[in-house]
Amino acid sequence: MRSKFFVVLLTILAVGILIVLSYRENGIKTYPSYKTSSMRGFHLTYKDGNKIKWELISENATFPEGNREVILKDLTMKIYEYKIALTGGSGTYNIQDKNLIINRPIKIDIDGNKLTTDSLTWNGDEELISTKDAIKFEGKNFLIEGIGLIAKTENQQIKILENVKGIFYR
Repeated sequence: MRSKFFVVLLTILAVGILIVLSYRENGIKTYPSYKTSSMRGFHLTYKDGNKIKWELISENATFPEGNREVILKDLTMKIYEYKIALTGGSGTYNIQDKNLIINRPIKIDIDGNKLTTDSLTWNGDEELISTKDAIKFEGKNFLIEGIGLIAKTENQQIKILENVKGIFYR
């Protein structure tokens, strides 16, 4: 009688452990695979006439059904006219608005100078880069830090919004 009791108890315990181990609550919505598409090696080129203005390259891209956006991981963006190369951990590209929201880590190479931040928005129509996060911009002869940034690629102007600190080297 005792052995039957222990077998039932062990079975209930094993089922309970399996339920606990398989339960996940991470706050991330997953979509059924029949409603999404994904691809490796995503590459998007934006042209103005015959001239390539920018390229967006990603290791992995997910296309949720019905959305006009692409969810990207390990992305690189190159803006050719202004010699800007941008890399990010993940991001979302809105196809209709041509807006790219990028998440950490973000590194931007602007003609040999490096800018780093945690999040960034690229507005493709206005050719505007912006963030509200802390930034660090360093080159061979300077180091500038601050919070928030607006950069207009067309006229190559960068404006740091708050707490600006700069060091210039000889």
